[in-house]
Amino acid sequence: MHCIFILLFIFLSITSDVNAAKIRPKTVKSNQGITVSPLSKPTSLIADMSSGLILHANNEQELIYPASLAKLMTAYIVFEMLESGQLHINNEMLVSKRAENEKPSKLGLTAGERIKVRDAVNALVIRSANDVSIVFAEKISGSEEKFVKLMTQRARILGMKNTVFRRASGWHHPKQYSTAVDLAKLAIALKRDFPKYYPLFSKSSFVFKKRIVSGHNPVTEQYKGANGLKTGFTNPSGFNLITTATRGNRSLVGVVTGSKTADSRNKKMIKLLDKYFNLDSHTLERKQKQVSVLPNKLLQ
Repeated sequence: MHCIFILLFIFLSITSDVNAAKIRPKTVKSNQGITVSPLSKPTSLIADMSSGLILHANNEQELIYPASLAKLMTAYIVFEMLESGQLHINNEMLVSKRAENEKPSKLGLTAGERIKVRDAVNALVIRSANDVSIVFAEKISGSEEKFVKLMTQRARILGMKNTVFRRASGWHHPKQYSTAVDLAKLAIALKRDFPKYYPLFSKSSFVFKKRIVSGHNPVTEQYKGANGLKTGFTNPSGFNLITTATRGNRSLVGVVTGSKTADSRNKKMIKLLDKYFNLDSHTLERKQKQVSVLPNKLLQ
């Protein structure tokens, strides 16, 4: 009888392992096709980039997890350092073990190697590389912990009152949060303050070590008039997207966060942009909320 119980236990254990393998999610290289249940509420916002006036808003002041949208602030500080001469495009930066071990999406850097600022900027903006985010954080501030404090300080100066950064890459942290309003301010600030570097956000690929490295923002690639900006994804945040686009004399910024799939996020963004690009001027004026998301100027 004892032997029978042992054999039964072994059979159930094997069966359990097989069943677990069947339900275990597969490792994928792309977030396309994944469906999640975000912890962040879904939000959306469309604003005029010239006036900052909000044309559409849903849950725009809700605290959300920004995911890789946080890299827009990392990029802001990098551009600021380049403009001030504290970084040079041909400088080389040392890759640490901390950067090497950062989770994907990343460029695949190895501790001890060096990467030029030029290549790192492309990887940060186009590839959304997490390892490069750490390289920049350590180069500029000495550590990621110090760098994220600088990120939050910059957010306050720009008028992003409800944003706190904890990771330079945007990788999930329970105390890292922002809002659709704040993220719109950051998008406008990037285009306003760094016209020299802003066109990088419209690129879909770059060459690194003789290989083509692709980005993953189909809306920027395919939407007529789009000139940026950034995708973001973690399970807690859901699928996030900021898009800036210009048609005729009208420029809009759109923010969509907390979507369950990348496809639904992209379709929602396109639908909202189409709607507000197609409104006539009189209707547009009536729909404008008397609220502006224009960011503050940085103190000199």
